[in-house]
Amino acid sequence: MEFPFPTVAVSEGAATLLVPDVPRRKGPGTAGPWPFYNPTMAVNRDLSAIVLSKWPRPLGSLLDGLAATGAWGIRMALELGVGHLAFNDRSREATRLIRENLRRNGLTADVHSGDLSDYIGKRRYDFIDIDPFGPPTPFLGAAFDAAKESSGIGVTATDTAVLCGTYPKACENRYGARPLRSAQGAEIGLRILLGYCHRLAAEGGDQIRPILSFSAEHFVRVHVLVESGSGSGSIGHLVRVGPGRFIVASGADRGAIGPLWLGPLGDAAVLRRLQPSAWTSVASARLLSLLKAECEMPPFFVTTDELAAGERHSPPRLDRFIEGLQEIGYRATRTHFHPRGVKTDAPSQDIVRMFRELSPTGSTDDSRPAS
Repeated sequence: MEFPFPTVAVSEGAATLLVPDVPRRKGPGTAGPWPFYNPTMAVNRDLSAIVLSKWPRPLGSLLDGLAATGAWGIRMALELGVGHLAFNDRSREATRLIRENLRRNGLTADVHSGDLSDYIGKRRYDFIDIDPFGPPTPFLGAAFDAAKESSGIGVTATDTAVLCGTYPKACENRYGARPLRSAQGAEIGLRILLGYCHRLAAEGGDQIRPILSFSAEHFVRVHVLVESGSGSGSIGHLVRVGPGRFIVASGADRGAIGPLWLGPLGDAAVLRRLQPSAWTSVASARLLSLLKAECEMPPFFVTTDELAAGERHSPPRLDRFIEGLQEIGYRATRTHFHPRGVKTDAPSQDIVRMFRELSPTGSTDDSRPAS
């Protein structure tokens, strides 16, 4: 099959894909006229295949809603053995490429070219994947309107600069929430996205149950189960009161962030059962290990950078700091959100005390006045 753009064959997971042969760089990528494929998003698809293999409900039908080259849906079909698979993309060139990739991988599926919001309003699927080029918000209202009870929705957001606080006004306009640019910005952004999904589900009398949510590379990703009933206790506003410390507040309070999701980012019972597959990359397996370690930890984390700035001492080795907190009876682990972040149930005074005890002798800047 001929295409009006150069192509190259690539392997990802269990799939062999024909994709546009265009220059690539790290990060979210640049929009172009051809179907979009970003190899750095393979971790996204790796984790989707792993969590959907242990999904709490039967998955008889899946929709790759903004399919581009079809990489997500084809991998799910090959690695999960999904019965009914459908693809949608507004670009006719994309749907031609999807059909070619289905042929190459020995698969059959429904392939539709058109607006996703119109398409999902006429059909029902057990799981809908929404991974757009740009923010997911234009598609989420229709997705939650179309969701049947016990169906799943996967959402990827690459507008992390908006969600994580670099552009707060854009976040308020797009997600109806105030972010915070901070060391915890990625977790706050992820919780803002979950809070937005929760509010959309609530409009239809439903609620969400996060099964797996994470931040990686240049995106945040959530996999949620839509369930009947309402629950407002997992949504609220927060105010930061110290390094990694937030308290519940009113949305009218000065410096308040949110509304955002305050509940678990995943289902611990499901996460404990997840294992890398034969197609999982080393980077994705490492991320999964971190997610399993922190799945039952309290929200948010503190970084040794923040503690070092406050105490004006060089930080101890991260592993030793974690071990120190564990030795005095607290839970503590690394977090995937930040390379020097620690999630723990220790109170702030014991976190600081342990930091002081384990810090190398000497101040990071003795010339600075005490605050």
